[in-house]
Amino acid sequence: MENQVSSVPAVLTVELDLESAAQGEPPPGPLAWEEADRLCWALAEDLQRILGPLNEYGFVVLGGLYDLTEILRPGLPMVDILSELYRRSLPDTRFQPQVMAIGTRGEEFPIPAIAPQCRPGSGPLLAIPFLLLGEPEAMDRLSTRLEKDLLEKGRASLRTGQLVQDSFGITALNLSFATFNDLCALMKVQLDNAGFGPLWELLEAALFTDRPPARAQLPEGNLFLVEGTEAFTRFLTFSQWRRHCPNSQDPAADYARFHQLQRQYSAGLAAHGLSVAIVEDSDELAGEDIHQALAAARMHAMPADTEEVNEVVVDAGSWEQLAGISLTEHSRPGLGPVAYTVVARSGTDQVLYYANQYPLTPEAIPRIRGHWQEAAAEQGLELELIQPGDILHGPDAAQLVPWPEAVGAGH
Repeated sequence: MENQVSSVPAVLTVELDLESAAQGEPPPGPLAWEEADRLCWALAEDLQRILGPLNEYGFVVLGGLYDLTEILRPGLPMVDILSELYRRSLPDTRFQPQVMAIGTRGEEFPIPAIAPQCRPGSGPLLAIPFLLLGEPEAMDRLSTRLEKDLLEKGRASLRTGQLVQDSFGITALNLSFATFNDLCALMKVQLDNAGFGPLWELLEAALFTDRPPARAQLPEGNLFLVEGTEAFTRFLTFSQWRRHCPNSQDPAADYARFHQLQRQYSAGLAAHGLSVAIVEDSDELAGEDIHQALAAARMHAMPADTEEVNEVVVDAGSWEQLAGISLTEHSRPGLGPVAYTVVARSGTDQVLYYANQYPLTPEAIPRIRGHWQEAAAEQGLELELIQPGDILHGPDAAQLVPWPEAVGAGH
C-alpha cells in the first residue's frame, strides 16, 4: 500500500546586504552533507521553538542557498521531488517521521534537477528550502499553524544564524522563516510596487497547477499568455505597434517602452523556468476566449531559433543599378538597438530595396550589421551605418524610416 504523505514547503530566508549583492558575485555553492546535517538539526530546533513539538512530522532540508526564482517554478517541482524522495524512504505500510539533510557528497549534488544554480547577480534575498511532511490530516493542522505563526514569529536563533554564516561564508543581515505562500505574497507586493503587477498574475498561473491560464495585455501594446510552463508573447514591428497604439503622442519613446517591457517581462518569466515563445501578431491573441488565444499563440509561434523579424517595405527585384546601401540603427539610451532600416539605392536615387529588421536576440545585432557590410563589399561599396541614437519614423508615424527621411517629423 502506498504511503499517504502530504507536505508543506517553507524556507529560511537569508537577507544579504545590498552592497554585497550589488557586486554580482554568485552565491556560495551547496554544503557538504555533514554541514547540511548540522544545519538541518539547527533549523528543526528553531521550528520546534516557534511552533511547538514536531515529533510526528518528517523534515527535509536542502543544504544550499537558492534565489527565489529557483524555488518558485511552474508546478513547484522542488516540492514534488523532495516529497517523492521522502516517500520512497518510508516503509510500505505506514508513515514514519524522520529527518533528512541533502548536501553534496564529493563534488556532486545528489539531485541535479534541484541543485542550487549559484547564478551571478542572485539576491539580496536568498533562501534555504525545506519541507515538513506527515499524514494528510496532521499536515492540515500544521499548515494552519505555519501560515498563522511562521512569518510573524519565525526569526532564526543566534546559533542558527552563526551556523549559516560560517557554513556558507557570508554575512547575513536577517534570517527569517517563511512559507511558500509568504514568499508569493512578498513577490506580489514587490512586483506591484515596481509597477509589474500583471507579471505576478502570469507567474501565479504558472506556479500553481490549480490556476487557470492567464493573459496580460498592457497599455503599451505588450501581450503575454501563460499556461503551465509555457509563456507566449506577441512581437510587434513599429507599424504593427502603431495599429495597436494609434493615440501615442510620442511614438519613439512609447515604442521604446514597449521593447523595454518585452525584455523585462520575458526575462522575469524565463528566470522562473518558463519557456517564452515569440508569437506573430494575430487578432485571436486578444480574443475573449483565452483557450482559443492560446491555440492561436501556439499556431503563430516563431521557431525557437528565430533571431530577427524582417519587414520588407520595397523590393524592386533587381540591384543592377545599385549605387549605395545605408543601414539606420534605431535605438534609445539605456535600451540599445531595437531595429535597423536598410535602404539600397540606385545612382538616380531610386529605392531598390527598403526593409526594417528587428533583432530578437543580442547576437542578432552584430549579425545584421555584418550581413549588410558584406553585401555592400560584394558590390564594391562601403556600408553607410547611421546611428542617430533614436527611433526614427516618418511624419505620419506609421513606419520606421532611414535617416534623413525622419527630418521634419520630429524624429
